[in-house]
Amino acid sequence: MTTTTRKAVEDAPVCRLRDDPELLEAVLEAHRCLEMSELLSVLLRYAMGWSGATVGLAWGSAGEGRSFRRAAASFGRDDPRYLSIQKVRAGTLREWFGDQSGPLRGLGPLATIVSSGISRGPHGRVIPVKDTANQWAGLIWLGFDGEPDAAICARLDELFDHARQAVGHAMQVVGLRRLIIKDDTAACFNRRYFEEFLPEELARAARFRSPVSLIFLDMDNLKEVNTLHGHSMGSQTLLEVSRRIRSRIRKFDKLFRFGGDEFCIVLPETEWHGALEVAERVREAIIMKTFLQDEIGGGGISMTASLGIASFPLHARTQKGLIAMADRAMQQVKKKTKNAVGIAETTGEDADGGTTG
Repeated sequence: MTTTTRKAVEDAPVCRLRDDPELLEAVLEAHRCLEMSELLSVLLRYAMGWSGATVGLAWGSAGEGRSFRRAAASFGRDDPRYLSIQKVRAGTLREWFGDQSGPLRGLGPLATIVSSGISRGPHGRVIPVKDTANQWAGLIWLGFDGEPDAAICARLDELFDHARQAVGHAMQVVGLRRLIIKDDTAACFNRRYFEEFLPEELARAARFRSPVSLIFLDMDNLKEVNTLHGHSMGSQTLLEVSRRIRSRIRKFDKLFRFGGDEFCIVLPETEWHGALEVAERVREAIIMKTFLQDEIGGGGISMTASLGIASFPLHARTQKGLIAMADRAMQQVKKKTKNAVGIAETTGEDADGGTTG
């Protein structure tokens, strides 16, 4: 047991934990989790096991509290309803669950899941996942065949109360990681984080049987800015490009600077046609207004970008293959017209030689 874990457990009501070995075990396991998704999965597992709930879903913050995304679920991925609840705005999720329990009360779209047979009864219980400062980190919903027992609900509340310090530690880890995964020039995520995030997202997509799309973007004439006006103006242009891209992608999409004048956008749980809509919005945002109007005068500089799209598992099933297919689609655009969006070909084989079928 680490010093932090030991102190957290000692700070909890000692007599209560000593009298309840299961609760002690759950608290200890929660404090061993540094990743928020892992912590939510642990809490959901214990909550399901103790309560007898027939279905459970967990959401975690998708970043800076702006939206929640599903982190875990208790029913099989073969069930078509598994993907029914994907990602929602944090505010919307809280609106759904204005009342923490009751027949279909405040469930929003979850009412469809509950009544569709995953849970035979309409009863549910919502458990906010918060830290000691009462900051939201996630939310767990449990569905029951009947009204949950009051004693069970009280025990669940106790578990999540003891888990607050573990939640706080996991949130601190998230905050620290953000400091080392940002590109300072473009104010977006860096390539180091891209190479860590994409394989994790692909593994998650394979586990949940959901798609992932990748947009590869290359600025068509940024090198001219560097040549004619210097690298300082080039850096300002990169920052503005990043700002415009971020204004057009969704809150749960992630923007990375891949290198030089290249960017990558990862779109979780998105098919190629959804990625195409996002890519067109991004392309239009770049051409809608000239860059560096105030800095260099003369109306500024018009910029364009070439974009390529590849989707998992349609175009590739590996990280290397997905990047190569999106890059190839982008290169085809640059050779032909520039200032357009290309979509990877479906060949049945990854660009790195792995089969996609």
